[in-house]
Amino acid sequence: MVKVEMAKKFPLFSNFTEKELEEVSHYLDYKVFPKGEVLFEEGDPGDKIFFLVKGRVGLYRPDPFGNEVKVAVSEAGTPLGELSFFSSKFHSSKGVALKETHALVLTREGYEKLKEEDPYLAVKMVESLARVVAERLKEMNRKFVDTVCFIWGGPKK
Repeated sequence: MVKVEMAKKFPLFSNFTEKELEEVSHYLDYKVFPKGEVLFEEGDPGDKIFFLVKGRVGLYRPDPFGNEVKVAVSEAGTPLGELSFFSSKFHSSKGVALKETHALVLTREGYEKLKEEDPYLAVKMVESLARVVAERLKEMNRKFVDTVCFIWGGPKK
């Protein structure tokens, strides 16, 4: 099964057993996004999580003059859209495939069915996503502190 094999390659699912991967794969869709395809627009509902298995997605926001500016790139092996999904908010940026991108997609409907039919696996997935988000936050915090220290000349003694 393609979805199970792809999930095995995804770091988020590394602590899932073969049986758990088979179960979770029933709730995931497999999608290929050609280069240039928009995965979501800024302001779209956060109703999907994209588990990028192959490819890259650029995240764009408009600058004050209306130009689209690339603010980040999500690489294969990372989830995308999870913050909008779990906060029930809208996407704060536009996501565009920078090259052909393969993803496993968890829709809101799929997640609700997973919670209902196998709450243990739903919790395990959320815990795995929480670890990823925590690591991103720590890395962003480190970069922020490094930048502030560089600009201000380091900590005062």
